[in-house]
Amino acid sequence: MSSWRETLPGDAILFQGGHAEGPLLMPPTHQDLFVEEFNRTYRSINLSITVRPPDPNDESTDAKSTLQIQQAQSSQQ
Repeated sequence: MSSWRETLPGDAILFQGGHAEGPLLMPPTHQDLFVEEFNRTYRSINLSITVRPPDPNDESTDAKSTLQIQQAQSSQQ
């Protein structure tokens, strides 16, 4: 299913087993602790997060600015 929203680059990738399920935006602080806790907690159901290296072609965004972009897009409708 397609979405009307613009796709933004994710900070990490959610995996189920060896299959990539989709991008994630990471919390603005304590990212390493978040990944460690998530992977430990959800390992039993075969979910894990892998932080992706920054792509020099990606626009610089963080969770706060991404939320602001999404809110602006919503208000335009």
